[in-house]
Amino acid sequence: MTPRHSRNARREWSGPGRAGPSGWRGPIDRLVIQAACAIQPLGAATPIDSHVERRRLLGELSAGRIPSPRWTYAPRPHDALRRALAAAERVLAADAESAVDALMLERVRELLLEAALCAAVGSSAVRELSAQRFAPAEAALVADASQLCGKWLAAGPSRAPPGPTLLSDDPHPASLLSRMRDAVGRSRLPFVVVRAPDLAPLAATGDRTIFVATGRATCEEDAIRTVLHEIEGHAWPRARSRDANAALFRAGTAQGVDDQEGRALLIEEREGFLSLRRRRQIAARHRAVEWMLAGASFGEVAQGLVTRHGLEVAEAVVAAERVFRGSDGLRPGLGRERVYIEAFLRVKGHLARHPQDERVLAFGQVSVGAAPTLRAFVSESAIADARAR
Repeated sequence: MTPRHSRNARREWSGPGRAGPSGWRGPIDRLVIQAACAIQPLGAATPIDSHVERRRLLGELSAGRIPSPRWTYAPRPHDALRRALAAAERVLAADAESAVDALMLERVRELLLEAALCAAVGSSAVRELSAQRFAPAEAALVADASQLCGKWLAAGPSRAPPGPTLLSDDPHPASLLSRMRDAVGRSRLPFVVVRAPDLAPLAATGDRTIFVATGRATCEEDAIRTVLHEIEGHAWPRARSRDANAALFRAGTAQGVDDQEGRALLIEEREGFLSLRRRRQIAARHRAVEWMLAGASFGEVAQGLVTRHGLEVAEAVVAAERVFRGSDGLRPGLGRERVYIEAFLRVKGHLARHPQDERVLAFGQVSVGAAPTLRAFVSESAIADARAR
């Protein structure tokens, strides 16, 4: 980038009397927060009416056939945001002065990649973009995660605990939807809880919304665990981020979304919910990513999860759907499910060495790599103060 281009890019962010680095920080902070809310690759990669196609795929697999999905997508180009983020990247690349600026640059680049994914859903470009976004940099972590995946799967098939089940969105007070709404209300969290028919996971947390899948048979253990995962692992950190002193908590850091999933699993483990059955669910998705990247199709992955690892047909179809999101089922999809075990190991190891960073990770979508830089922005009492408000 030449000095002239640097000055031109900087002027996009500098108002009168605000030339130079002090002038662009505020506008870039606001842009990245806006982009983090708007650019949602998982939402873009969810097939249209996937709950209808899911029933057909389940029927095919139940009948002993290798199912092939007929997914369609609604790509989200995000053209204006991509142009603005590209300008912000040029400014930050030329003028970043601090470790915080460097973290913001990493986040801008990650958002540009995620925006490209949103525009590419359903195309062959998803494979390369997903590899850039979700493949970890540490080869040792890949090997450790694969080994743990194998260990969890080797424990043998497990079934749901005995007892009644409810549909996830049943009006009964003990359903997942009712429990989630009750937890949000009791905690006075700034979220609404809504039904989401196309959702592959049982629940997911957005910027101000918690989505709950519809029509899914759910046992009490799964309902309680899912509420814990979404509220403590995702909703509370998002809510606290709005009171943070640094924009990166609200915008998230690069790989912060991934490490938040790792911390959510760690919370499950601490509370006794990382059971044999839950570990096998997570490991099955990880193994599905490995098979997909080795060339297996959606149908081959779903069938393999049933025949080789003893998953129930419904579980296998949902696991394969999650892994192949964004693709046609023949070519690789996002493969984002690999981040769960990898981030679990990364977060658990980091917090064992640096337990003080727990409060940093609890204040937003923050990666363990960014935690040391952001420690200074979270005081010992900050989380208690945020909860009190």
